[in-house]
Amino acid sequence: MAKIEECEPADSLVPPHLLRRYLLDPFCASYIGLLARLNRINPMRNAILVSALLLATPLAGDQLRIATSNDWRQWQLPGDAVEVARGTLKPAFVRRNINAVANAFDFASGGIRKVGSNPGDALNFIDGDPATYWAPDPNARVEDWWIEVDLGRVVSARKIEIHFAADSTPLEFFKILTSDGEPFFSNANSILPGTLRYNKRWRYSFNESHVIEIDYELKPLKNIRIEADLPTENIRLSEVVVESIGDNLSLGIWGRGGSVEIISEATSKLGRTLIESKGISNTLVDGDITTYWGTVHRGGSGTQPEQQIGQFEIDLGALYWVDRVRMLGDDSGVAPGKGSGRHRSGVFNYLWYQFFVSDGSRAPDGSLSWELLGELPSDRRNLTKIRHFQELFPLRKVRHVRLIFPMSEGFEAFNGRIGTTAEWQVFGEGYPAEVRARSPIYDLGSIQHIAEIGWNLDAPPGSRVEIRSRTGNLLDNQYVFYDKNGKQVTERKYDKLIPSFRGAIDTIRTAGADWSNWSRAYATSGQVFLSPGPRRYVQLDIRFLSEDPFTAATLDDIVLEFDNPLAQETRAEVFPVEVAPGEMSQFTYYLRSEFVSSSRGFDQIQLTSTAGATFRALRLAGEPAAPTVEETKQGFKVVLAEPVRRSTLIEIDFESTLYLNQTRFEAFLFNSALSTTARQQVDSGDAETAIASDRTFVSLPTDGRLFAALSLSNRVLTPNGDGISDRLQIDLDLFKVLAPRPVILGVYTLTGHRVALISDAAITAGRQTYHWDGRDSQGRTVAPGIYILRVSAEGDALTRSENRLISVAY
Repeated sequence: MAKIEECEPADSLVPPHLLRRYLLDPFCASYIGLLARLNRINPMRNAILVSALLLATPLAGDQLRIATSNDWRQWQLPGDAVEVARGTLKPAFVRRNINAVANAFDFASGGIRKVGSNPGDALNFIDGDPATYWAPDPNARVEDWWIEVDLGRVVSARKIEIHFAADSTPLEFFKILTSDGEPFFSNANSILPGTLRYNKRWRYSFNESHVIEIDYELKPLKNIRIEADLPTENIRLSEVVVESIGDNLSLGIWGRGGSVEIISEATSKLGRTLIESKGISNTLVDGDITTYWGTVHRGGSGTQPEQQIGQFEIDLGALYWVDRVRMLGDDSGVAPGKGSGRHRSGVFNYLWYQFFVSDGSRAPDGSLSWELLGELPSDRRNLTKIRHFQELFPLRKVRHVRLIFPMSEGFEAFNGRIGTTAEWQVFGEGYPAEVRARSPIYDLGSIQHIAEIGWNLDAPPGSRVEIRSRTGNLLDNQYVFYDKNGKQVTERKYDKLIPSFRGAIDTIRTAGADWSNWSRAYATSGQVFLSPGPRRYVQLDIRFLSEDPFTAATLDDIVLEFDNPLAQETRAEVFPVEVAPGEMSQFTYYLRSEFVSSSRGFDQIQLTSTAGATFRALRLAGEPAAPTVEETKQGFKVVLAEPVRRSTLIEIDFESTLYLNQTRFEAFLFNSALSTTARQQVDSGDAETAIASDRTFVSLPTDGRLFAALSLSNRVLTPNGDGISDRLQIDLDLFKVLAPRPVILGVYTLTGHRVALISDAAITAGRQTYHWDGRDSQGRTVAPGIYILRVSAEGDALTRSENRLISVAY
């Protein structure tokens, strides 16, 4: 094993803590040096590839630790839904009633848009510090005494405040102008790039106030301009504050892995349904009110063959606490047209709509479960008299929002632009109720056994973190193609480019065909690793959960402990592969193990199953062996006299009674000289060529039976208290029911009237026992006579019933 310090330096791209990591031959210094050189050639495009490869190395000989902010930033993080700070990972808090100026720099155009004079101090006007200020150059013309602020995105503003420094003289004669970001249009109805139309203004005369407040009434706001009309000595503008509703969750949807879908004529039965492209759909959530969606009816005006419905559906990318959704239908981005007045006409919003939300839960058919939270009654005035639509509701968990609206009035199409929508804004408060993050694929350097997983976590009441893992030995490669300018193109287009116009090809590694499913969530730090091993590659998945919007867990680090495997490779299969349910059956478990020089060997085998298992015999390389046998909760453990360190076949005979289809028998290897965490799970596969199995689960016959072996302790019940036949015992075997399902036992008269309910409890497969003491549902002893005992069991796709006659006598 070679340390990277002994190899060629990989320049400043490699973080210092990575230089201490151990690497095996496939990742020697020459390879790292090559990646570093690739990075120098095209650093932006190769950064992801280099980072992934470097991160795919163990931190030490037997430990992989994710502990620094840089480590966390290599994960697939859901955009702004989480925050990385001081080596920790935590959900990000969604704020209410924010100053939209404070984070203007988070958006591409945010900050000072323009300034007439003294530009060096302009940023002081938006830095949040009342002690700093911007003042126009006193020697400049009054026409240059102005400053423009860009919020970087359109906000629904409650109030604007302009602050003059307390020890200064406020402007006496000036104007405040605001804009939602609308540009000017040419006579040809084309946007004039770089232009900005200020469509609201306030003029102040003889002002003496140091704080100017404007009630903005939740109207869209993006730009603010302050202009002096007359010069005033000793003026200093210290701050501008824009009070808005809060953090708009629709911004950043794509970074969180969310989506926006617009469907035109969603309910069409004539094949007219159109799903808009991502670029068009993005106009709803790009923070720019001058980009919009609205469609001119493809069927033209007049009567249509069917009523047409439009649909917006937005996935926020995480489960948030939400209580307000705004739909801005401004026509600021629509060209005003030609003619007298250059007014905008034929721009329609919603005649009516239905507003739905979903927390991501699924209906039985697999589709999202939606809840109707708001309806706009049909009214033609809605089309043009209302531009801003809003739905308010109590704070609740929301992942998806949906709007359904008409694209025609009955069968009459609107003559104009339908469903014009400039922006969706989604607001709430608190930490996300659920948010996920996924690690890169970590490379342990060779096939290794991960013994345990640990972490440091601060989880206040009401919050928790679920960590899952998966492992594998194979990787698939996905290729990303670029032209000579670094623009991503399809493989087909890349092949058509002449060689001088072709750029780089990046390779992204993804999980291969042999990878395991995600494990169940780990319960405690220091727990035995649950994913199959030994394996070379490992990946982790984290889910932050909270039932309190003001509570969230903080994850400090994750540590994987690993070492050389007990056996380099294992394969196991069980035979027979199908047995009758409810009957004791004989099985043999075949286990073949392969070793290399670094394998540590094993001397214990634990066999476990939900059905339980009883040991009968063991053969080692065909020879009978007499191991020590320890019974466990769901099976047994055999302890061999000597450790197994050579490739060999082990056969274990055992007994079990099966009630569930595809009952799995799992085996784990241990070495008594090592910690109990050195537990290696056995893989299924072809262990014995003479056996046609290759699997470690057993099936039940594919018939319709849900229960069998229904038996009664006696056919005549005599509940007279003499201790003889006072109670009836009912036994049955329930099959193929994995999740709890109702099993109903009732007693009926011959005319079909139920007199007693023995049980209707939901249970799972297994041997079941019930009792009846001859009393009815009111606790009274039933009259002598003949009754029907009916047993009904509900399965996944069917219900089965069976009847027995019983007699009651005294």
